[in-house]
Amino acid sequence: MVRLARHRRQVILAGRRWVAQGDPRLLGTRNAERFILAQNKCKKVLKIVFLNAIVVAGESTSENAWGDPSVASPEHSPFFIKKFYGGSTASKEQEMKKALLSIVIVTGMAATLTANLLTNPASGTVNVGQAIGVRTDCPDNYGISYTMIWGDGTITSGSNCNDFYSSFRLHVYRNPGTFRMHFRRLSGYYCPNDEYRNVTILENRYITISPAKPGVGQPITFTAVNFRTPADITWDMGDGTVYKGRGTTITHTFAKAGTYIVRAFDWGGDTTTTPVTLTLTVAPPPRGITYSPAIPRVDQPVDIQAHGFKVDTIDWNFGDGSPLQTYSAFVSHRYQNPGMFTITAVEHGTSATPASKAITILPENRSLSLSPPEARTDEPVTITAVNFRGPLVLWDFGDGATVSGPVTLARLGRLAGISEPTTMTHAYRRPGVYTITARDENGASEKKFQAVIKILGVNDQVNLEIAEITLDNGKYYKVIPKNSKNIRAQLRMKMKGTGIVSGYWIVDNQPYQFFNETVYQGQIKTIYTPEIPGLPVIDPGMHTITVQLTRPTGEAVVFQTLRYFVLPYENVIATLSPRDGAVIKEDEIAKFAWESALGGSYYQVAFANSLLPLLLGEEKQKWLDCPERFSFIPDAQTWSAIRRNHWTFWKVRAMDSTRAVVAESDIQEMKVIVQGARIGIDKITDMDGKSIAIGSAFTTTRAEQVLIHGYLTYPAEAEYLILQVYANDNKVNQLLFRDVKKDEKRSFETSVPNFEKESQIVFQVLKSSSPSVIIGFLEVKLKNE
Repeated sequence: MVRLARHRRQVILAGRRWVAQGDPRLLGTRNAERFILAQNKCKKVLKIVFLNAIVVAGESTSENAWGDPSVASPEHSPFFIKKFYGGSTASKEQEMKKALLSIVIVTGMAATLTANLLTNPASGTVNVGQAIGVRTDCPDNYGISYTMIWGDGTITSGSNCNDFYSSFRLHVYRNPGTFRMHFRRLSGYYCPNDEYRNVTILENRYITISPAKPGVGQPITFTAVNFRTPADITWDMGDGTVYKGRGTTITHTFAKAGTYIVRAFDWGGDTTTTPVTLTLTVAPPPRGITYSPAIPRVDQPVDIQAHGFKVDTIDWNFGDGSPLQTYSAFVSHRYQNPGMFTITAVEHGTSATPASKAITILPENRSLSLSPPEARTDEPVTITAVNFRGPLVLWDFGDGATVSGPVTLARLGRLAGISEPTTMTHAYRRPGVYTITARDENGASEKKFQAVIKILGVNDQVNLEIAEITLDNGKYYKVIPKNSKNIRAQLRMKMKGTGIVSGYWIVDNQPYQFFNETVYQGQIKTIYTPEIPGLPVIDPGMHTITVQLTRPTGEAVVFQTLRYFVLPYENVIATLSPRDGAVIKEDEIAKFAWESALGGSYYQVAFANSLLPLLLGEEKQKWLDCPERFSFIPDAQTWSAIRRNHWTFWKVRAMDSTRAVVAESDIQEMKVIVQGARIGIDKITDMDGKSIAIGSAFTTTRAEQVLIHGYLTYPAEAEYLILQVYANDNKVNQLLFRDVKKDEKRSFETSVPNFEKESQIVFQVLKSSSPSVIIGFLEVKLKNE
């Protein structure tokens, strides 16, 4: 519809009544009258008639009035006025009939410009980040340039105005608000130079929080809803903290009470855009008492704070019998005994009800350990301060030397405010007995931890306390290929006294190599056969090794004889599973696997109840074909034929296409047990009681010592059961359970080391000890990373 001024009247020309249509444009005035030229959407030219003149489009004149101050000359406007003088009235009317579409004579005031842009959606209202379409409702000639000013600082230029008429052009507003779009033709003949449209961009993004009414020190979860770049948001928490490149959900804790304005910047964290804001009030903590750390131990500083009290002068009672004290709202206290205590606090000089807080103090877990427990002069001694609470320890080595250190911690550093084992080395110059003293926190802790070390001198008063010989695989037998260099024997012994031990190795019943070594009191000494010359490996067959001591002189010691078997070929098969020495439950049939052997076309596996049939290669030994070549799963008959609760020996051999043996494996051991007792794990924690997630394959933690909480049950009554715990084949604990009832759940706790990158923890339940029978088995794998 045509919007005109309030006063208008129709004019009758050539016997017709003419009414204005389309979108009018004010052109000029004459005789105090205002005239409007209208144009329809079909590009027809309109003419306005004065009493003695005709207004014509497309002609120039020096007498014109434009009504638009932005148009400086006729060349910049599709409309202008020309007066025609003379001529008959009939000719004037004839000219008017040809082109006249409407005549509107307006009095009182000028018409309002209403050239509009069309939008999609038609309402011109969308949310932030949603595309809005826009086009002009007036076509123009192709090739006419334009500028589209979107109102948000974005300007688009082009060379074809008709693009904005033929289809909607899309634009995305990043900020909410009302924006005035301005389409400006830089040249044209029929359409207005400028079209406008106001669009409204609504905000549908918002922030939610949980909990709804947070307090100081309480973690708050913030969630950004309907954001356009949900993986890249910049969060300004209003307390000086800024998180960049975060997702839609973050957690933040405010240290002080107050009102904060949280701002979240969308669009890749662009801080030049309008942020989504949330104003929240963080309440001060209620009147009460808090302390840190959460699980303190004896003699550990406990930081205690009173919150919400009316004054800062507080009367404190720590509940451990120490004198009442008046301090500020923040105090530190050390408890010297374990147990449960009640802390109370009240405003000094008032009759207010005291606030109280229960606290549990765990027992002392700090200690000193020595390695070795006895040493010789000038030998470095390593002293470990276990579970000390800081990187600095005040040391007194008992020989006049004191030091504050070390500067560095063990490789894991501090964990939850308590250091991992802190180590120091020291060498004593003279023999004697020394007391080492260590005080935590560089001496701030008054508690002293002590260890005694004996420094030995060399003498001839030595006696053998314990000794054993094995091959380098830890067994008394081994199978090796011809010309192998992977074979040595070792003598491990522990002596009483410090002095010289002498002897010689005997190989194949002949003296082989002499040795002369210094051993120290309490220290385990290991003596190996030499690498050059190595043990005989050229002649296939059985070889024997033993040792004879010549010093100390006294009671003769007879050592067992070791045996190793040299294969007639330089090829060996590496076994993969089960591992050597494995304990296997009866109802879990094992899969035997090995690596490929050079030249092997067929593979066979053999099982024996004793070592010699496999070691000597007896002909009566039964060998089973392996259809899968590199693995073998026993059938039910073969599996049931293996003795239970006894060590079984097995071996693999490879044959070529002619069925000639070309390679063999070493002899492996395993034990199949009848599972009676059941072992389970309830949880795993570090030594401070913090839970460690139990993984399906490996339980991963950086703690070098963990505490396993488990249980066992037995489907019958037993006078006693023994639980043995091994870490990487080393026994670390043995627990005794007496008077076990049927199906009774008996709980246990055991600490195990986790120093290695990977550790294998094995639990075995024994029903008797002479001989021991394994009736329960469980394996746990730890990973330190």
